[in-house]
Amino acid sequence: MSFRNLVEKAGSFKALFESSRASGANIANQVQQAFENDGIFRYVDLKVDSVESGSVQLSFPMSEKVTRWGGMVHGGVVMTALDNACGLAVMTVNPGKNQVTMELKVNFLEPLTDGPFRVLGRVIRAGRTAIVAEGEIRDSKDVLCAKGIGTWLVLSRAQ
Repeated sequence: MSFRNLVEKAGSFKALFESSRASGANIANQVQQAFENDGIFRYVDLKVDSVESGSVQLSFPMSEKVTRWGGMVHGGVVMTALDNACGLAVMTVNPGKNQVTMELKVNFLEPLTDGPFRVLGRVIRAGRTAIVAEGEIRDSKDVLCAKGIGTWLVLSRAQ
């Protein structure tokens, strides 16, 4: 069954995550499998390390395909990783059936050169129609390399 069908059957993202948690399922593995066919997720080689209500941890390796000239991770990949981590954290509390990123602001603090990288996403306010989350990327030495904050619009239809 597709991820979209699972959300439809459960009634919302939040209900899907709650029922998975209640059944004792490994939610991180379920999310990883659901996003295996997502092109950008696969391209960056994002891995789902943990999923809790309101927070997610992803990781990705340093690789030539995500770097720019100078041997550092491209800024678009940094934003993509933060959008995915924060967006997944939002899904865990989203009372709707879909969501879209309304805005995402990122501060690039250090070049990402020393992988693997840890990407954290955490909900900081969940409203009825909009959810705000923050994220960060740390390198293998636990150096904070990027920090972001964004807003996701809750949609009632799967679309």
